[in-house]
Amino acid sequence: MKKTILSISIALAGSAMATPFTGNDAPSNAMGNTGVASSRPQGAFQFNPGLLADYQDSKDFGLTLPTVKFFVDDSLGLIKAGEDFFTGGTLDDFQNIDVDAFNVAVNGDGGSTESLDTVFTNIGNNITTIATEIDQILADAGDNGTIDDTTNIPDLQAASTSLTNNTNTLNSQIDVTKTQALNLSTAVDGAVDGIESLNDKPLQLGVGMDILNIALPGKQLGMALSVSTNSVVGVNLSLSSNDASLLSGVSNDLVGLTTNATNTTNQMTELAAANQDVSDHVATVPDRADYAVGPAGDAAYATDVQTWANTLDTLFAVVEAEQADVNTELDTVINFNGEVLSTTGSTDIDVPTVDELETTMDVVGANISEIGISLARQFTIQGEYVAVGVTPKLQSVNIFEKTFGLATFEDDLGTIQSDPMSLLQENSTSTLIANIDVGAAKSWDFYGRLRAGVALKDIIPWTLESKSGTELLIRPKLRIGGAHETRFTKVAIDLDITENKPLKYGVPTRYLGIGGELNAYGWAALRAGYRANLSVADSSVISGGIGLTPFGTGLDLSAWVKPKFDDPTTLVQDAGAVVQFSVNF
Repeated sequence: MKKTILSISIALAGSAMATPFTGNDAPSNAMGNTGVASSRPQGAFQFNPGLLADYQDSKDFGLTLPTVKFFVDDSLGLIKAGEDFFTGGTLDDFQNIDVDAFNVAVNGDGGSTESLDTVFTNIGNNITTIATEIDQILADAGDNGTIDDTTNIPDLQAASTSLTNNTNTLNSQIDVTKTQALNLSTAVDGAVDGIESLNDKPLQLGVGMDILNIALPGKQLGMALSVSTNSVVGVNLSLSSNDASLLSGVSNDLVGLTTNATNTTNQMTELAAANQDVSDHVATVPDRADYAVGPAGDAAYATDVQTWANTLDTLFAVVEAEQADVNTELDTVINFNGEVLSTTGSTDIDVPTVDELETTMDVVGANISEIGISLARQFTIQGEYVAVGVTPKLQSVNIFEKTFGLATFEDDLGTIQSDPMSLLQENSTSTLIANIDVGAAKSWDFYGRLRAGVALKDIIPWTLESKSGTELLIRPKLRIGGAHETRFTKVAIDLDITENKPLKYGVPTRYLGIGGELNAYGWAALRAGYRANLSVADSSVISGGIGLTPFGTGLDLSAWVKPKFDDPTTLVQDAGAVVQFSVNF
């Protein structure tokens, strides 16, 4: 039962995929994802090809080989919801359920512990025996005013003691049933809330790689070659309303079962008290030795025996009435029939199985691989030098989309394990297209170098539809930026003018980024930044990184997280890291 309810209750959720204006460059990501006016030569392909014609003469060559980026975007808090579900919440509630104890209490263990039916049958036999002995005692008391205290009274006492023991056993087993049903109800109730909290929460996982970036900046002709690939993948839980109703029904039924068990234990208390009254009264049976010898003593003894027997009969009538009430209450447990759960006359509860669920998990993935050549030069416009660049590129795009039913997930998992390529081919859509980016940059001497930049990526809009009908929309993305650079410092700010739409799931993106760098003679750099998604509330991240580049060759590292250091699950709602090997001279 525990495994079945867990299967109903637990499903991981969330994935989203968007095409925002971002890049894999480590220094840019460390500085709040800025770069339209501040990226290095080998980052110009990603941010602004116009920069290739606007660098100082001292920068003649840039190379990265390779760059690897990993990121997670959990803007709606799936990880937090999952942490609440699995730690100190719903899963712990399930750990409180002792299914073995529940089954033994209801069904017995085939040994020392008998089933509820058997115990209740024993109680019925005890009461029948007590009734037989009391009838004989009443008959003897009425006929000859005596009691057989060598047979009837011991048998009556033995039956009463057995009734007490069986009553205690039944009460104990019913109490276990009630406790475990309550634990199960609490867990299922939490599972309903937990699954609803996991439902439709996009979680984006992505990997980006710049396989090769080569840049040759120059005012007359700046050039760059870039080969990159970016992948995003995830799943989204779509909770069926029917399944939500089913889980709510299970919870309601368990509450009902708990109520019935509570009523039964209360009634068992009444039966135990009535039986104790019988046992106490049996202990007061008149003893002929306490009366005077002779006819007067015999008459007094006979009168007291008759009175004692009549009181016993009255007390036993209460036992029979309480036993009838227990029988009624116990029947509601043994033959429970709720909205979803039902024992249908047996003690094995019929719990809904995974096969009955309609909830689905949509898995969506996309890979965009690009190869492009950037060209840039300076132009004189109304007496001012302006660097303009263009990047024609080829884009290979592949979309994978598959809907997995929770009810058939094990079969689908078997297919994935046995023939993953077939699954990919059956559910993938690919295309090869051409596109173009353009950008411009303008610099001024102002206590160093002040630069403004603007870039328009993916000028040619296009749409790719997956086999399942999801459309991947590539639309033009416009960004502006500014930067100031000296020998030892750099500050930058970028702003998306366009809002970039997600693929099927996820959130739109419109980034504002601010960053800075302290540079130690080109040998080492310390970077920090801030980035916010203006399209989503509470979406700020902080970033940082270091660069170790003696002689222009070395390693750049960057990372970013949400500034929620008191809660690790919130910290990684928007997080990532980049490792980059580069050469600059």
